[in-house]
Amino acid sequence: MTVDQARRRRFLARWHRRLALLVFAWLGVLAISGVAINHAHDWGLDQAALPPVLQHRLYGIDPGNADYCTVAADFATACQSLFAHLEWEGGSALLDEHNLYVLDAGGRLLEKLSVAQLGLGRLDGGYVENGQIYLRDSTTMLVTDSEFLEFAPVAPEQAGLLAGRGWKNRQKMESISWERLLLDLHAARFLGPLARVFNDVAAAVILLLVVSGFWLYFVRRKYNGNNGRGGSARGS
Repeated sequence: MTVDQARRRRFLARWHRRLALLVFAWLGVLAISGVAINHAHDWGLDQAALPPVLQHRLYGIDPGNADYCTVAADFATACQSLFAHLEWEGGSALLDEHNLYVLDAGGRLLEKLSVAQLGLGRLDGGYVENGQIYLRDSTTMLVTDSEFLEFAPVAPEQAGLLAGRGWKNRQKMESISWERLLLDLHAARFLGPLARVFNDVAAAVILLLVVSGFWLYFVRRKYNGNNGRGGSARGS
């Protein structure tokens, strides 16, 4: 092997190793995400939603309740399910579909009331006016005060008048599951229009590694074989 041939061989071997590390890292991501996708249903990944922070950063979905999560930081609740923060003088309440959390003026939890205690099927909205707290589901509207001791049904006529006020209603929001994240990661969809280009380039690099690997193998084999024959000839 000449000096130029040896130099080219070392150059190719060096870049072969570097490209191999990148490809191995990407193949590792594909392997891990592929296994997780294969067992997504068994592990509940198809139903478990991403945390709102990840939904916002990765998919641009604004949960619209970041302030509610800040308020609820001191007590255990799934803040991504909160949809309203009702405030009045001396206190406030956080609402999700199944519970109402009564807070004092400092934001500390005083009481947690379930929809069964409220007499509603679920919480769809809340509204505060003149110290009265109005709550509703799809069929019923209730009114109470800041003590939350009694919940009285609102007459249909009054409910009709209140319906157009500034209610904070529960809205169905798009929820991104962990399975969706894994599928997007597996297919490199985070790159947008460049995803196809990235996958084509990755495939081309893998083929390049295969070709260069075979070339390095046969060059080394040929070089070692020539050395062996040369050594035998010199020995004889």
